[in-house]
Amino acid sequence: MVNETKKRRFHYAWLILIGCCFMQMGGLGGVLDAAGVFFVPVCEELGIARSEISLYLTFYFIATIFAMPVVGKWLPKFNINRLLSICMLLVVLALGAMYFYTEAWHWWISGIIFGTAGSFIFIVPAPILITNWFKKRRGLALGFAMCFSGIGGAILSPIYTMVIEAFGWRNGYLVAAVIVGLMVIPWTAFVFKFKPENIGLRAYGWSEEDERIAADVQVNQKTTPGVPVSKALKTIPFVCLFLFAGLIAYYAGFNSHLPGYAVSVGHTAMVGSTLLTAVMIGNIVEKLITGWLNDKIGVQLTVVLQIGMVMIGLVGFIFSGGNLVVIYISAFLFGAQNSLVSVSTPLLVRQIFGEKDFVPIYTYARIGTGAIGCIGPVSVGLLFDVTGSFIPAFMLGIGIAVLSLVVVRLAYIQRKRLEWSDLPANKAEADAIRFRTRA
Repeated sequence: MVNETKKRRFHYAWLILIGCCFMQMGGLGGVLDAAGVFFVPVCEELGIARSEISLYLTFYFIATIFAMPVVGKWLPKFNINRLLSICMLLVVLALGAMYFYTEAWHWWISGIIFGTAGSFIFIVPAPILITNWFKKRRGLALGFAMCFSGIGGAILSPIYTMVIEAFGWRNGYLVAAVIVGLMVIPWTAFVFKFKPENIGLRAYGWSEEDERIAADVQVNQKTTPGVPVSKALKTIPFVCLFLFAGLIAYYAGFNSHLPGYAVSVGHTAMVGSTLLTAVMIGNIVEKLITGWLNDKIGVQLTVVLQIGMVMIGLVGFIFSGGNLVVIYISAFLFGAQNSLVSVSTPLLVRQIFGEKDFVPIYTYARIGTGAIGCIGPVSVGLLFDVTGSFIPAFMLGIGIAVLSLVVVRLAYIQRKRLEWSDLPANKAEADAIRFRTRA
């Protein structure tokens, strides 16, 4: 156990957190969130429809479905520095290769690479690294790191735009590839360690109780307490969290249609584009707040509050009557949907199933994100085409929020039936681990 003097010093966990911030900023923010600034110049020069080139994001989602089980197996098994660095290098090459592209299907290939190699960068590593390295302030640390995807998109979008205007979109892709590579690869290659134990440390916030449990595990030749993945995948709580991960990912489909919604209620396209900024600001602020709330009031109650914010945002869109103040407030609240995906989902999985096989269980649950989330943009647009209004889509979103609340509550009700392995012999300690409420 780390002695008291070392505890007061700078903990390596903070380097892990900083690295995760750069990984989210350069990975998700720099590669995907800022991608939209290239669409107009590319489509105008090559005569490609936006719907054609944007399909590479659909291919990205589909590729994550097949990549997730592999991510869950490989992360604990292989050297994380080599694995993540190779995957990020593939992402950088796929981004830089867009310099040479002339047909829409070329971008689709990069989308597939982003989904496969990017699953090791954009989606899984940050939640796993932070939950491995933080026993204390876990929720706050995770929320802080994940908000940097929005910060990255906000910072890099205007930088990319300036490069495109000065040197063209082809050179813009090369510059983007260099930027994201420099932001991420130094951390993946030299800083990240899968667990504190890999370098003889304990997680930040490691307590005497944690030490007793670890000693019990070692003396009795046990492994980390939790539900084995082979059993977890056959349980009602897993099905609930699989559905939850997919249902909340559906909301991402609304983002690309918010500018169209603004126009439909009488505002300009410029005003519509600022709604995405309001969502992004809400995304950043709410990730920080919900990360802190997960530590203070517990994961389940925080999820209820997050879903409540999303519902209020959707109701605001329906009844705004074109009032711009109401629309902006609604967009800000709707930004909570991003924190549900990136912050609350891994905390739910870890709390309900324990740490034993957290990585594979989490990655299997995230398959739901790709499977259901990929239909969001298409279905929202289809509802508008059929009805001529976005209100039916917003009403569907409210129904999805209610269903999300139901599946989360059912997962918690059913978790008492889960068969945990390697729990402490002391019943009180075992129950404290099984039925913990905070992150």
